Order: sequence, then structure tokens, then C-alpha cells
Amino acid sequence: DTESLSCRAVIDSFKLTNAPLEPAIRSQLKRDGDLLPWELKQKILGLRGTEWVPITLGYAQEKWNWIGYENGLDWRDGWQSRRNNKDTQESETRERIINAFIETWERRLGDLCEQVVACPGALELVRALSEHGNLPLAVATSSRLEGVNKKRLKHEEMFQFFEHVVTGDDKNVRMGKPAPDIFLETARRLQVHPSECLVFEDSLQGAIAARAAGCVTIAVPDKRMETESFINHSDHVIPSMWYFDGKKWGIDVDMNNHSIED
Repeated sequence: DTESLSCRAVIDSFKLTNAPLEPAIRSQLKRDGDLLPWELKQKILGLRGTEWVPITLGYAQEKWNWIGYENGLDWRDGWQSRRNNKDTQESETRERIINAFIETWERRLGDLCEQVVACPGALELVRALSEHGNLPLAVATSSRLEGVNKKRLKHEEMFQFFEHVVTGDDKNVRMGKPAPDIFLETARRLQVHPSECLVFEDSLQGAIAARAAGCVTIAVPDKRMETESFINHSDHVIPSMWYFDGKKWGIDVDMNNHSIED
């Protein structure tokens, strides 16, 4: 599970891009386990960097009284409607700030990736689907390829089962989640119709994207997220991979027959 490490990398990136949070705010976040507040996290979970960075910067300005960068740009909700669309310099500055934040976050996350622990039951489920279900497997992630390559270093035991890894910066993925593009592209590479794909998603944006692509969607929500949010955007909701039973979809894999280590 990289989400907690991702939160820490986001928090650290403010200081690493020379725009640190106030000491009191940083201390509070540290007491909270270096996790982003859930009201922010649930908005950005599953989004691409170009989408979640502006939301995060705006949240920091509004909730944490973050001063921002020297240029003084406003990132709070609705900034797109307040900006001067004819000011190309502003557009270029925003793009530069967003890209710098993403690159800093990815480097920091890469440094932390040695601590990455797989989600409970993930390896066992992937192995079971590959060996017993005889199913082609793939990863469809909003992360960029560079970040994925760092995350997978200690998890090749799991990644060996995936035929394809489709990332958010793939040239064939025009729009990020909740648009269906990434799942449509992944289905194309697997050479199966989207309706024959079973997707496991931990983010609401991802679940919406998978359903929009026509895939069968299993939601495995973050423990802090209300499962009710997923009911209208998934075919089934489970608390962890250990609770998956594939009989309903004609898959001969029942994780309940394994010993639960959650």
C-alpha cells in the first residue's frame, strides 16, 4: 500500500520545493501520522499529478494558510475561472510549478518506496487469479511510469504476473480517471472487451472510470473512506482482497479459502 507513503511525499514536497508549510501545520500532520486530511485525500485519490497538484496547493492555501510560491498565484477552488486566460506567462508559470511539484513528489516517493508494503491479500489474489483462474492480468494506474518503476522494485514477485502496466502518462491515455481512457486502453492491450474485465479499485475516481469503461468493478476502499460512496459506482464492495470470491463472475478463485492475514 503506497497511499500512506504518497501522503508523506506530498507533505514533504512543500519544503522540498522551497515553500514549506507553517511549523504548527507540519507538526499537526506529523502527529496525524504524516497523512493528508481525509477531506483532501478523497478528492485527489486516483487522479493524475496534473490534476491533484492544483487541488492540493489550493487546499494548502485555504486550510493551512500556506503562503505559496514567490509569484503569489491563487490556487484555491475556482482559480480557473478567475485566471486571465490571455496571460500566457501565468499559464506557463502554473505549468512549471505543477510539473516541479510532481517531479519532487515522485523523487521523494521513490526514496520512501523501500518501505512499501503490499495491500493485504494482494499478492495471494494475483497469484491465484494467474495460476488457478488462468486469467490475463494488468495494472492500470494514474501514476507515471517512472514512479511505478520505483514502486515495483521490491514487488517483482507480484508484478511478474502482469502482462501489461498502463500508466497515467501513457501516450494512449488522453484523459485521467474518472474518464474511462486508461481502462479502455488496458482492455485493448489485453485483447478483451471491457465488459469482460474485472477491475479492483481503491479510489472513487477509479471506480467511476472503470464503470464508465464498461468493466465489472470491485471496490476495495481506503479504510478511511465510507463504503457507501462506492455503492452506486461499483458492482461489489469488499474490505480487503482476502474477501474476494470469484464464483459470481465465473472465476474459480475464493480468497475465503485462504488464511486471512489482514
